[in-house]
Amino acid sequence: MDLRDQLQQTLSGTYILERELGGGGMSRVFVAEETRLHRKVVIKVLSPELAQGISVERFEREIQLAASLSQANIVPVLSAGDTNGLPFFAMPFVEGESLRHHVARGALPIAEVVSVLRDVSRALGYAHGRGIVHRDIKPDNVLLSAGAAVVTDFGIAKAISAARTQGGGATLTQTGTSIGTPAYMAPEQAAGDPDVDHRADIYALGCMAYELLSGQPPFTGRSAQRIIAAQLTEAARPIGQLRADVPPALGAMVMRCLEKRPDDRPQSADEVAHLLDSLGVSGAGAATPSAMPRGTAARSRRVRFAVGIGVLLIVGIWVARRPRTGAVAGATRSLAVLPIENAGGDSTKEYLADGMTSELAGNLRQTPGLDVVGDLSTSRFKHSQLASVEIASQLRVGMLLRGTLQSQGSLIRLQMQLNDAAGRLLWSNKFDREMKDNFALQDEVAAAVANEMRVALSPATRVAARAGRTENAEAHDLVMRGQFEKNKLDAAGLKRAEMFFKQALKLDPDYAQAHAGLAFAYDIQADVYAPSHEYHTLALKEARLAVAADSLLAEGRVLYGFELAGANWDLAAGLAEMNRGLALNPSSPDALFMVASFSYLSGNAARALALADSLIQVDPLSPLAAHLRAEALLWGGRDEEALRQKIAAKKLDPTVTLIDVTEGNALRELGRLDESLAAFLDARKIADLPSYGLVMTYSRMGRRDEAMREIRAMEERARKQWVDPDFLAISYAGIGDRDNAMAWLERAFEMKAFGLRLFMNWNMPWLRGLQTDPRYIALKKLVLATTFKE
Repeated sequence: MDLRDQLQQTLSGTYILERELGGGGMSRVFVAEETRLHRKVVIKVLSPELAQGISVERFEREIQLAASLSQANIVPVLSAGDTNGLPFFAMPFVEGESLRHHVARGALPIAEVVSVLRDVSRALGYAHGRGIVHRDIKPDNVLLSAGAAVVTDFGIAKAISAARTQGGGATLTQTGTSIGTPAYMAPEQAAGDPDVDHRADIYALGCMAYELLSGQPPFTGRSAQRIIAAQLTEAARPIGQLRADVPPALGAMVMRCLEKRPDDRPQSADEVAHLLDSLGVSGAGAATPSAMPRGTAARSRRVRFAVGIGVLLIVGIWVARRPRTGAVAGATRSLAVLPIENAGGDSTKEYLADGMTSELAGNLRQTPGLDVVGDLSTSRFKHSQLASVEIASQLRVGMLLRGTLQSQGSLIRLQMQLNDAAGRLLWSNKFDREMKDNFALQDEVAAAVANEMRVALSPATRVAARAGRTENAEAHDLVMRGQFEKNKLDAAGLKRAEMFFKQALKLDPDYAQAHAGLAFAYDIQADVYAPSHEYHTLALKEARLAVAADSLLAEGRVLYGFELAGANWDLAAGLAEMNRGLALNPSSPDALFMVASFSYLSGNAARALALADSLIQVDPLSPLAAHLRAEALLWGGRDEEALRQKIAAKKLDPTVTLIDVTEGNALRELGRLDESLAAFLDARKIADLPSYGLVMTYSRMGRRDEAMREIRAMEERARKQWVDPDFLAISYAGIGDRDNAMAWLERAFEMKAFGLRLFMNWNMPWLRGLQTDPRYIALKKLVLATTFKE
């Protein structure tokens, strides 16, 4: 029996189906006659993919709230039910056409746009006043009938979201119903914010208004995923530039609705309706005091979305090169920003050159269609005398951006040049500026390079470039110093980084990048150099402040998720936040590294491997990226492949200690015990850190005395400084001492060590010998049921 026959059987005696209308991805739509009142209705049946995992009872309860709406511009819900588990709802049939079909014929007259928007905003104002958010405002859900616009499907997206049971079917992102349709989706919806409110509808209304006036939404012509990324990070082109006859007040209102931050939009649909009323029916009214200045002032206040000071080097998708350059065809969309050389001889300014390099590359990387190599790959060419053609070949890029920096007192001289892969000079220029003009200097470099490459400095990508930044030049300088120290990854450098980030925050307490940098410094110290729970809690506090200061800073949100897991032991909430952060900037090396690390440590080696592969695409010569891939393979039980990957990683940088640890573990699991021991001892020459892997290798070799010597050294060290209790538990498990292993696992629980929560989340192979012990089973049950709250 097909769906129509099945539905008719369910509706027998109430409705008679007449015909099927074109449905969307979320439903099939039928026109029917209500037998008792002889009126036409529309019945929408959720698609099987969307209905999977939905509680029908809960869906009907949620629909009852939507059915309470009664306003002239809202198509009400008449009833709801299910047919063989597929939820459906009925609404009155509206004679007319959808706004989608109407606008498909082209942009609408100003007066008609104002009329439609007024009707829709009145419908929204009424619903919002009763606590109902639409979540999917778009032309498809607006019908035109008898000279009025009416909104359909109110409350449906919310009902589907609220009725979804855990683990069911299509994801909310895939269905697009709980978070909206990509072309009309508010940034907070795109980021998966669970606290989305009525202002998401204001944003969607702005997208729809933009389309009615210009003929297309603000972001279109790309994949759904790229449109979602654009909603998060790109600024729409001012509507007045696309259509000259748009009254300034109307254009200002539309652009205010499209503000990325909810606080900068009109705060209610009633406010929008009032602004539209002030235009007059013709739409030709002058700008009113409430229509223009607020959005303009808001944009001037919002440091992180400014188009002026502080925009770093951004290059558009379309790289059109002049014929005279003769660069390699087909490689024009790949670029490496080589380390800017500190040419002045002042070693205290090394951080400035490194910081400028990182920021230029990081912001270039956010430009869709342009592949920019990561910092760890390009850093190996610092002070390199290799020819451009060799560097470009190793990095697999078509262009190289080089620079030298000299500083004297408060003055900066920056010499930049752009070469093609064959080494031919495309452009060069010299810039002399005050140190305080660092942002403006980078603006100028961006404009000059873009002009040479024949690309536009699109406002669309400038929003992402400003995420997390500051107007305070001194605070920015301190953050660059902090990043320089943090990247050393040793205890002394991390402490110096802490100091610089804290000094920056004294100058600008809302500096998101400073909060994120401080969170990262705390996180790296946790578990390795400092008490796990204490430092993860410090990191969580700073990461939360980073998100509060700028929710679009990808690294801040990923850190926030990581610390929710680390400090609170809330792996599900933490992973959700990490995924949101990664969606903000899928090519961020830091975001990819952290989410991948969390994945293999919590047992998802397959995802860790996929993310490691993505990181290698961004940073092909990074030893940490190669190490990450080796770890993912090792934790996934693919020891031979892990060893081969380790060899490749070690060639990139033999001094990365973690690579040798991975090598030792892989060799031991392959039974190559002498080689495993040598790898661990080599690693100790680089950094003398506790190693349960070495203990397990000694144990496998039958050298219990040496294994016990290592354990005693760890215990002695633990009496004087932090040693992760999980390391001792794994070490004792490795020599078959269950009692001491359990004692240290219990100590780990008392100390709220993050590793315990991760390792017990899955069957960690090196604790396998304990997993039948009743004490382990009881502790694991307790650990998995525990979350900590601040």
